[in-house]
Amino acid sequence: MWSIDWEDVIYRSGDVFLPKPIKELLDIPLYESKNTSFYINVWTIVHVISGLIFGYIYLYGGYNKRNYYYNLLIIHTIWEAWQIFIGMSKPFSLTGDNNSIDIFVDTAAFMLGTYIANFTK
Repeated sequence: MWSIDWEDVIYRSGDVFLPKPIKELLDIPLYESKNTSFYINVWTIVHVISGLIFGYIYLYGGYNKRNYYYNLLIIHTIWEAWQIFIGMSKPFSLTGDNNSIDIFVDTAAFMLGTYIANFTK
């Protein structure tokens, strides 16, 4: 009989069930400060692309355009909160708790993607 480790399933949902080699590729830093208190990695690019995708879906899906940025910010914040809740947020040298600056960078990258989607519509 199959045995499902639900803890592992929930944790792996934080990286969208990506295979380990792809996850390792996305974790490659593109820029980091000396003390690694700030970094940009390939995941940052993924956040921009996902902002574009969600932006286009929102814009062409017939949703209320008046709350465009607010609604997409809420969607991304829910995702980041999920990652914190399941323990996916990496420890961070500046805060020691969770990667709060990474969360802001991810959110800014996602919102950049939504801005580009809205600007190019």
